[in-house]
Amino acid sequence: MIGERFTREARQAVRDAVKEAERESAPRIGRRHMLLALLESPALAGFDLSREEVEGALREARRKGGLSEADTEALKELGIDLDRIVDSVEQSLGEGALASMGTSRKRWLFGEHKSFEPELKKTLERSLHEARDLGHNYLGNEHLVLALLAGGGLVTEVLEARGVNYVEVRKRVAQGA
Repeated sequence: MIGERFTREARQAVRDAVKEAERESAPRIGRRHMLLALLESPALAGFDLSREEVEGALREARRKGGLSEADTEALKELGIDLDRIVDSVEQSLGEGALASMGTSRKRWLFGEHKSFEPELKKTLERSLHEARDLGHNYLGNEHLVLALLAGGGLVTEVLEARGVNYVEVRKRVAQGA
């Protein structure tokens, strides 16, 4: 089982990701929640990441229905001005209308249950591969960070825009930094 190899810190990061999702009232726990949970990780030390800046970038993407800057640029090349569309939707339906779409919650017998988004499940699986590739017999926060960076999409884009990339983090992890 993958969870058996998690370090205490990695288990805490997963719990913190759940808290991040709850704070946001998200219906499921996603990669963005894991990123926020890992911002203080030693694997990201030295990259000068501002929590406020990262949260702002994620909030802006959520405002656009979860689309990244790369998605926004691709649409712009097709003649679609996403910012204009979002502004129009928000004028009609209220601020953050696209951010709150799909936030219905499943209720279980003992209250609310939040599941992992499929992308986060893949990230957790990838973290195991990262640990194995590095010859580690444990799964730590550094492996979770590497898996987030390898996964592409919004989280990777947010980190790369702030100078954090897979190659550099992997090099640091391999050197034991």
